[in-house]
Amino acid sequence: MSQINTEDSSSTLNQKSRILDIVDLLKQLYLTVNLREAAVKDFTYEYNYDYLNPLAVTNVTQCPTILGNTIPLLPKEELPNLKWLIAVIIRLVVIQLNKFLIPQPNLLNSINAVSLYAMDNEINEPEVQEELDAVLLKLKSTLEEVNQYQKVDEQLALVRIAHQPERITHPSIDEEFQEIDKQMAQFLVENPERVTLNLEELSEEPKIQNLKEIIKSTAKLAELAKYQIPSLKSASDSSSLENYNKQFQAIAKPDISYHFQEDKYFAYMQVAGPNPVMLQQLTQLDLRLPITEDKYSDVANFYGVSDTLNNALAEGRIYLADYTLLDTLVNGTFPQKQKYISAPLALFAVPPSSYRVRSLFPVAISYQQTSISNNWILFTPLVTDTDADTWMTAKNIVQMADSNYHELVSHLGRTHLVVEPFVVATNQLPDHHNLRRLLKPHLEGTVLINYGAHTMLITPEGRVDELLASSIGSSQTLGINGAQSYLFNFNDIAFPDTLKSRGVDDVSKLPTYPYRDDGLLIWGAIESWVKEYFSLYYSNDLSVLNDKDLQTWASTLISPEGGRLQNFGDDRQGQIKTLDYLVKAVSTIIFTASAQHAAVNFPQKKLMMYTPAFPLARYIPVPIDPQQPKNFIHGLAPLEQALSQIDLLYLLGSIYYTNLGKYSASAFQPHVIPTLQRFQTNLKDIQQQINQRNSNSKGDRIIPYEFLLPTNIPQSINI
Repeated sequence: MSQINTEDSSSTLNQKSRILDIVDLLKQLYLTVNLREAAVKDFTYEYNYDYLNPLAVTNVTQCPTILGNTIPLLPKEELPNLKWLIAVIIRLVVIQLNKFLIPQPNLLNSINAVSLYAMDNEINEPEVQEELDAVLLKLKSTLEEVNQYQKVDEQLALVRIAHQPERITHPSIDEEFQEIDKQMAQFLVENPERVTLNLEELSEEPKIQNLKEIIKSTAKLAELAKYQIPSLKSASDSSSLENYNKQFQAIAKPDISYHFQEDKYFAYMQVAGPNPVMLQQLTQLDLRLPITEDKYSDVANFYGVSDTLNNALAEGRIYLADYTLLDTLVNGTFPQKQKYISAPLALFAVPPSSYRVRSLFPVAISYQQTSISNNWILFTPLVTDTDADTWMTAKNIVQMADSNYHELVSHLGRTHLVVEPFVVATNQLPDHHNLRRLLKPHLEGTVLINYGAHTMLITPEGRVDELLASSIGSSQTLGINGAQSYLFNFNDIAFPDTLKSRGVDDVSKLPTYPYRDDGLLIWGAIESWVKEYFSLYYSNDLSVLNDKDLQTWASTLISPEGGRLQNFGDDRQGQIKTLDYLVKAVSTIIFTASAQHAAVNFPQKKLMMYTPAFPLARYIPVPIDPQQPKNFIHGLAPLEQALSQIDLLYLLGSIYYTNLGKYSASAFQPHVIPTLQRFQTNLKDIQQQINQRNSNSKGDRIIPYEFLLPTNIPQSINI
């Protein structure tokens, strides 16, 4: 049984509570479960511009604060169902088990985390309610076993006595949840004009009660974990890869941990990693990368390639990852330690066509010596034994910049926030409208997830403030600007167009690009489905133009009092005149909400939760001398921060809920079914094709790229 040092833990409690506060999150989930028992009356979908000003998001009415927690008052269709809630809670239990096992790896050897993963897989399969009941009972039993083994109630009682001054009492976990129940019941009674009992949920009552007990048990585990010893802080001054590796116990360590220092894996992340959207083709060398012909040839030879810079540029085989957009960020400080952001350039090349394996290789990394200097420092793989770590440090700085760009721009800005304006306009369409029927499943969960993001994650002292490199104000601004760069140029953000604009669409010049190649398969399937679907309703372009509801939807999206898009419509002024444009626009929305989000969300668990490979911030300044020997580990986050990174990214990257192409039985009218079945068949064929590519028969996929497998793509942004 894990022991709590009651004398020592009070001094570290405030520091430890900064680690992803699972207890608060569980209270939010508990409130959400309570709300499922109520039905919101007369909810109106309308825009709000205050949450992330000036972006247009969905206005959400809040319940009164309950024990410091507020939750959105949303209609049932916007609340998560039981399967989603169970999936989240299972992952939260694993996070707690992982914490307990870090100081004492053999502590819970009788509890197998694999059984929890098995439950998680089960809940996405059964449609029969009895099977869902069985999963809930199994999870409840597992938690009871853990709590009994850990003597959780006894330990929490000791902790409360040790840490509360005389005559001051803090409510226990049980008392806090009882108070939530009491205040929620009072709210329902006192607000009959806003909510009413949801009679549809009465049949779910046993499941809901079991779920509430599971949440309470998990909250106790999370509360106890705050007091664990030894303190992570005590080990943070002697960081090593071994210490970071020890943080993975119930949570499996990502495979990238074994390879991230290798150059070929570093380059491969640009085409198959968390943020595979940075590469742009160069036709002439960027002056900020002062690399000579001789140096380029030497680097190429280092990787066994005979090549010249002039030939590579002329043949379109030189690519740049430019992170200078991060120049606008201000260094963050959280909780007290200074953090440092950098805005590097990373140059890559592809071997000539005469080579059998033509995978990308790194050429050079460059960044400004100081923020006010015009001097750019160049790093290459050509280092001596004594200063070899400077190249690893430079690569680590690129990965840190890539992680910040990923989270703020590619993930938050260009998926979550880009999709949000379509929620209100789509819900204002008539219930029977063909566009509403098609888009609604691809918007499911987005309102709640985005609301949670701007109230819990992207706030002062929230997870973004804690983990990412810049100040929270800078982070918010960059995320908003990332969204606007797409929302203001909507007609240019279709997946094939973004590839072409970056010059990465030519397979002969950039042969290995799993994100591009698999993404185009998914795009083609979605576009074909959307075209066939709308062809059932619109016989020609004139019928599209004459659909008043459709035109109102489009005009709402571009209105300053609506979605605030720009360059939307055939005329870029908000009018949809042709079937082709409608197909492309709706395909873009669906692809962004499903495949694009999957491509940037799920690598958070598979890759990004390993801090040494994907640091979210740097904790010492960048080297200002290419010959300055400094171990890259010294710049990594303290272990406490690294554990918070694991907790958050494991959770966000683990929840697979819904599946592309699998709509509810009532989603469409009967005459749509044959068309839908062709889409589903197409996705099955794509699944086989991607699996074949991942078998690596060509030797180019050093890690299978599974983020765009159709079975790994949810319908919508629901996590």
